[in-house]
This record gives sequence, C-alpha cells and structure tokens, in this order.
Amino acid sequence: GWSYSIRKATTLKYSAAWMENLSTAQELSGENLIALDVAYGKFLGKACDDFVKKHKLTVDFIASHGHTIFHQPQKGFTYQLGNGNALYAQCGIPVVYDFRSLDVMLGGEGAPLVPVGDKYLFGEYDVCLNLGGISNLSMELKGKRVAFDVSFCNMGLNYLVAKVGKEYDEEGALSSLGKLDTPMLKELNKVYNALRSKRPSLGRELFEQRIKPVLDTSGISLKDKLYTFTTSSTR
Repeated sequence: GWSYSIRKATTLKYSAAWMENLSTAQELSGENLIALDVAYGKFLGKACDDFVKKHKLTVDFIASHGHTIFHQPQKGFTYQLGNGNALYAQCGIPVVYDFRSLDVMLGGEGAPLVPVGDKYLFGEYDVCLNLGGISNLSMELKGKRVAFDVSFCNMGLNYLVAKVGKEYDEEGALSSLGKLDTPMLKELNKVYNALRSKRPSLGRELFEQRIKPVLDTSGISLKDKLYTFTTSSTR
C-alpha cells in the first residue's frame, strides 16, 4: 500500500455563468464546444496557478479529470471538457489528463475511474464505495480488482432539489422527511434491473433518457421523490 496526506485543499464555487455553460455544453455546436473546452482549460489553469502561488507550493504535476460532457463507451468514445494544453499554458505545470479514453479504446467502460487508487490507498477495506454524481464500488475478488457503477446518486438528488432553489440536500434534510412511493420505486428499479446483468458505466445520457422522466412524475411530493430515489439507489 501507499501512504498519503492532504496538505492543502480548497473548494471553488462555480459562477452562475460557468454553471450554465457546463450544464448545457452537450447542446453546443462542434466549434463552440471546442472553444468552451479551451476556455474551461484556461479557467482550471488559472485556479491551479492561484492555488500554487497562494500556498507557495512546489508541484510535480497536475492531474485534471475535467468535466464529462459525453460518455458513450458502447460507441467507442467518452469526452471530458477542460483542454490539458490550455491548462498547462495558463500555469506552466505539467498536466496529466484525459484519463478515460484509452480504456474505452481498448474495449473498457472508462469508468469507474478510481479502482486503482482504492487498491493502493485503501486496500485494507473489503469494498470501497464512491458516492459522486454516480455511485460505484470496487473490491478485490479472486486476486483481481473488480469495479462497476451501481446507480445514479447526486446527479438525481441535485436535479430534484434544484427545483426548490437548492444546490444540494444538505445532510439529507429533505430526503429524510419523505416516504416511499412504491410505483415510482418500481419504475426506477425497472431501469436498474435492465442494466445490472451487463453492468455498463452510467452517464448523463442515460440519466436524461431513463431516470429524469421518472423523477419528473407529477403527483409526488419532492420529499417523497428524494426518499424514493435514495431507496432505489441502495437496492
């Protein structure tokens, strides 16, 4: 195993303009998408440069995942916004980026991204569960690291609470007040049950096609939707 420590960290909040740009990037023309890719790379580069200078750090390299716009490994591609060359040009520090594409080219799903890190940093645990926009897990099975996406997570929760002007459901305050809506649970489980035999990686496209229509069902309170969505994600 490896040892590690987090010496300095910060979280930056996106401006309203960047929130809009990132959430609608999939609708752009090719030319405008490339322009946004460069602009976002510069944005990340400046943020890194400011952070390094503020804390007077010596940095070997920057690892930048970027922001996923398209993820369709069944068609042979995945695309993360945030041009690595633009990032480097902005801060002058070597950049490692585009983590998923080669795996997809070699027939993989390109996700989950973290099983190697799980193995070397948290190898004492039987299972590592990552809760992000999408939840995934990894484990050691018969001497081999196995990992796969489980369900949509914050992608659905944040979509729902945005309807009442919130960025996220802090400490599950709204979700915990809801009740299970059985018909909605059955619809969500239909989607997941159809996927679990093949365990494909999950992406925005599938969320918009199959999950959002269920979350938009009328006649169910927001609290009940949140509670039911979290229940479906844990089964």
